[in-house]
Amino acid sequence: MRQLALGMEEPGLSFSSQSPQRSLPAGSMTEVIVGDESAIQPLHLLPLLARCNEQKRWLMWLSPNRPLNKQWLETMGLQQSPVIHMDLCAETQMALCCRILEAGNSHMIVEWDGLIGTEQRRHLRQLARETGSHIVLIQRDL
Repeated sequence: MRQLALGMEEPGLSFSSQSPQRSLPAGSMTEVIVGDESAIQPLHLLPLLARCNEQKRWLMWLSPNRPLNKQWLETMGLQQSPVIHMDLCAETQMALCCRILEAGNSHMIVEWDGLIGTEQRRHLRQLARETGSHIVLIQRDL
């Protein structure tokens, strides 16, 4: 019998008796633009992020001056999920996002204050991939 190579092996997976190497799944960055009158607001995206949470990471919500309400979390079925809200300001948002991503223990929604530059966007996307984190980057319709 002849064996065909089908190219179906994934990195880190093997049919040998040795234990496979564990690697983080690739992270991603999704960008969303919302308006003040939009039916979908950033908080509504938390359950979506929770669905990506196979690694049981923290769910971070970074936003300027938008308090997190426990009742909202219960309404969305997230009362058992580890959710943290942090206030975000334009001067420190890039540094804060990078520190959170480098820790590699959370997924996050970021309501970006102002415009994000091409290099900042590229850097966040790269960090997300490297750490297996999922980011939803939200910009307000200006």
